[in-house]
Amino acid sequence: MKLQYPLPQTLALVLCYIQLAFATDSSYQRVEHLDKVPDGWSRGDRPLASELIKFRLAITQHNAGEFEQKVIELSTPGHASYGRHMKRDEVKNFLSPSLAISDQVIAWLRSEKVPTSSIKLDGHWVSFTVPVSQAEQLLKTEFFYFHQQDQQSIAIRTLGYSVPRALHPHIQLIQPTTRFGNLVPQRSSTFERPKPATPEQLAAGCNTAITPDCLRDLYGIDNTTTRPEWQNRLGISGFLEQYARHDDFNDFLRRYAQNHTDADFSVVSINGGQDDQHSMADSVEANLDVQYSIPLADEVLATFYSTGGRGPLVPELNYPDPTNSSNEPYLEQLHYLLNLPDEELPAVLSNSYGEDEQSLPPSYVNATCSLFAQLGARGVSILFASGDSGPGSTCVRNDGTNQTRFLPAYPASCPFVTTVGGTHRINPERAVSFSGGGFSEVFPRPQYQDQAVKSYLHHLGSRWNGLYNATGRGYPDISAQAASFIVRDHGEWVSVRGTSASTPVVAGVISRLNSARLAQGFTDIVLGSSSGCNWTSRNAPPRVRNASWDATEGWDPATGLGTPLFRTLVKLALSDDHM
Repeated sequence: MKLQYPLPQTLALVLCYIQLAFATDSSYQRVEHLDKVPDGWSRGDRPLASELIKFRLAITQHNAGEFEQKVIELSTPGHASYGRHMKRDEVKNFLSPSLAISDQVIAWLRSEKVPTSSIKLDGHWVSFTVPVSQAEQLLKTEFFYFHQQDQQSIAIRTLGYSVPRALHPHIQLIQPTTRFGNLVPQRSSTFERPKPATPEQLAAGCNTAITPDCLRDLYGIDNTTTRPEWQNRLGISGFLEQYARHDDFNDFLRRYAQNHTDADFSVVSINGGQDDQHSMADSVEANLDVQYSIPLADEVLATFYSTGGRGPLVPELNYPDPTNSSNEPYLEQLHYLLNLPDEELPAVLSNSYGEDEQSLPPSYVNATCSLFAQLGARGVSILFASGDSGPGSTCVRNDGTNQTRFLPAYPASCPFVTTVGGTHRINPERAVSFSGGGFSEVFPRPQYQDQAVKSYLHHLGSRWNGLYNATGRGYPDISAQAASFIVRDHGEWVSVRGTSASTPVVAGVISRLNSARLAQGFTDIVLGSSSGCNWTSRNAPPRVRNASWDATEGWDPATGLGTPLFRTLVKLALSDDHM
């Protein structure tokens, strides 16, 4: 629950000190700075001094390492803490900054005459609203209107900001400041534009067209009866103005899930997200997610979270124009979910979206990954698509060096989410060529991956040396079918492929198992490989010939540990060792 921050008497002394200590610009230290206006944007006039901006400030978590270790322990079978998920208030209290630090931050805001009624402290996050003129004084910067080229959109932003030197170690980020988010959707992680499904595809077997029945047969999903339970809610994330259409959902059930024609989903709006059932805009991603996750989950309480807004962007070669990015508003959704009562949280959260890890500010990547960890601590299984560019698309750094490098995806690279890769074909399954995978440049490899990943690196040898971070978090963790999915969209049948298809499949399986344990019970995929670094543009990026990750015995960055065997997972989920 968000609380208005009080101004106790003891804070008055701190306030007096802050006013003296932070009285000059020389006592400020830069937090973030962009060397130039991002490509695709142009700087315009100054905004009105009275225009209001709502800011979010993240206080640095000085006990983040301790918390992350706790999350690992409660997620590790055999550990004494396994399965003992934390309550909402436990998480918040564990991560809340010391009173001295939060008092300093609040006192600084008060010293700059930020209204007490505007300041809200929520764990280690502080929100406040001030006019432009006050924000400029507060952050020792200047705000401008920035215009998105070829668009009608404008945003009030700055190229850098500073905070008092004494507070600098305690402030992780303040947004919106240097955040130049995309305002027009381009794509999710679906690999290609959906194609109309032909009559032959609709009538074909599973090697040509994937349906829920194909997936049940392939992964041994039997007719185990379940009943809706509040402890086993299925959450499906919707971003970029994608709306799951009830008419399409019902049509799909009547044709491909006739035993589940009474299934339905509710819609929750976050940050102004809509539920426009008559929108003519693209909705294939949202429809794909609900049409496959819900029937595979069987009887489940399903919620589609329609989240409005855009996340921050660091320009890169793949998306030199921010209008071509698809950064999703994870921060807005995560704050909403983390403030839900424990009984209203989804047990499984399916996300079919992502972007290059390097396209996001590091402070934003770390802050959002920490929030994913907090959801995990409360028992939420968070799934993300691994992406559809193999080891990377352009394979070029965006730090000005133009260095050739495999490009990991985010949030797929966050060690506190389960990342889903892609396979195709039947008997045997093979890694699909576009299945995203690799090693994070931001997050080190967690201990739980050491044995499996080291085995793969030994197999890999010197191949691709210098193109990836061998000590980074490896992904994906698991995989499922990702090609030739039949989907109903805007009253038509279309064929879709991408790891955005495999993710709701795994979400349905896990939901059906009620947050089943994924430590064992997989069909190991040892055939096929992913490929990438073959994306080209007018920027003519360098390519890596035959760039790929091979599928091997054990874990690999093409398919993870493999695909789920439902019957084995049921036994594991119900065994004494996994209760």
